[in-house]
Amino acid sequence: MDRQETEALGPHPEDRALREEIARLRASLTALLLQKDDLLLIQCRRIEAAYLRRFGALELKVYESWCECLRAKRKAKLIRASRNRREAADLPQIEAELDGEMAQYREELESRFRRVEGVMEQREGPGLTARGTKELKDLYRQAVKALHPDLHPGEEETQARTLNQAMRAYRAGDLGTLRAICETLEPIPEQETTELEALRAEAKRLRASIREFDRQLEAIKKDYPFSARVYLEDEEKGRARQAELSAQLRDLRERTARYEAAIDRMLHPEEEEDEPI
Repeated sequence: MDRQETEALGPHPEDRALREEIARLRASLTALLLQKDDLLLIQCRRIEAAYLRRFGALELKVYESWCECLRAKRKAKLIRASRNRREAADLPQIEAELDGEMAQYREELESRFRRVEGVMEQREGPGLTARGTKELKDLYRQAVKALHPDLHPGEEETQARTLNQAMRAYRAGDLGTLRAICETLEPIPEQETTELEALRAEAKRLRASIREFDRQLEAIKKDYPFSARVYLEDEEKGRARQAELSAQLRDLRERTARYEAAIDRMLHPEEEEDEPI
């Protein structure tokens, strides 16, 4: 059958169904992309800020006490090792060794402190009106549909940079910047093809992307900080979390005190009583 006869028959019966499916899949994928970004850029940030305002200072004390307890335990072990070798404990050397061992924990402690401090210093701005919030989401949807690589694979690096700028503006609630970005957008035309195999491949790619984003969304909802939402929404669980952290803090401080008492006994042993003649 020659080309003219093929064209006279019209498109393959599967062609229209594939194109309609691809349109539905693109719409579903766009919705998932927006949902993921809303979770990561908006909801998770708000949940973490609220969680740290309520529990951050106490969690910081728990971690700091854990570091102190670990250091005291290691110090007791090093001093005991010196005594077992019948050597005087070299305290400056031991402290220097402990400083090296604890450096990564100290860095983590400082990082946590900065995060909590930053949240405590934040001031809630006036925020957007309901109308402004809707416009922000609509503009971001426009940017995602025009630029996201999962909808337009193989596009240029400049489009990725523009999308990152849109993401930052969306996260910050910067309506003016997002307006400016969308004014410069030139929607990328969807690649038209008459090849049935290409349509099948595109439908397959979109289905796989949707399954992957469904998996990512479930993982986000199970992970911190989204998982911490329960302590903010359920007052009973919030009080239980507070009590749990307080109990951990007391336990760590008691254990540290025991290690320090053991260290003091090793460094200042009681003088043995003179044996009777």
